Amino acid sequence: MNPDDLFGSDRTKPAVRQVYGVSGNGKSVFLCEALRNACRSTKFGPKHRFVVFDVKHEGYTTLAPPVPNVATAIQEMDKQKISVIHPSIEESFDELDDVIAWMFDMSDYDPEFSATLILEESSTFIGSSVGAIPPSIKRFATQGRSKGLTLILVNQRALSNKWADTQTSSITCFRQAIPDRKLLKDRWGICGDTMDEKLKKEKFSFAHLDLETLELKHFGAIKIPKMRKPVVKQKARYTGLLRNPFA
Repeated sequence: MNPDDLFGSDRTKPAVRQVYGVSGNGKSVFLCEALRNACRSTKFGPKHRFVVFDVKHEGYTTLAPPVPNVATAIQEMDKQKISVIHPSIEESFDELDDVIAWMFDMSDYDPEFSATLILEESSTFIGSSVGAIPPSIKRFATQGRSKGLTLILVNQRALSNKWADTQTSSITCFRQAIPDRKLLKDRWGICGDTMDEKLKKEKFSFAHLDLETLELKHFGAIKIPKMRKPVVKQKARYTGLLRNPFA
């Protein structure tokens, strides 16, 4: 699957894309390696930025050293293509608002700027009703595409929010829980059980559903390189006796 199809901005389609599947079926590995490829792709301009916002604090550490907050990530973004943010649960809503506000401010300041926000464990922030969605996510969903912004909602279970579905252009599915297979049938007319039968034949395989055409494509597992070279290297820390190693 072309990384541009998943992460690239498209000003003619909804800004939101969903990725979901039960734990242990390759979802985070797929996204990690797809991001690694995207960061090195010429399809994304020099001013495109990728931000992984991960409250579960795992899965993307081979891309870039995680930072604890948006302020630190913004400082890094001038020089590096991707940042991985590990916010605290207590501050995560405020931090999410900050990173979305920064993306909109940057797009207003520089028309060549574009960005992709990968929101892990998105059900932490999105409930089942329209009123259970933070205003910043609503803003992203409704106005992001005109700014060259893309939001990837990642979760283990399918989001039960119909409003979010109306703002979504595609769903990338890994193996799913039984209730989520039924949801696919009820909402999109896709037989989730048949899809799951195909996915279980090859570990870490997945399906991609275009919600505009309802075209369903199946893909084999993404190739994982033997050496997972980081996009952003960990800065070396001096640990000699004459310096504070924790500075």
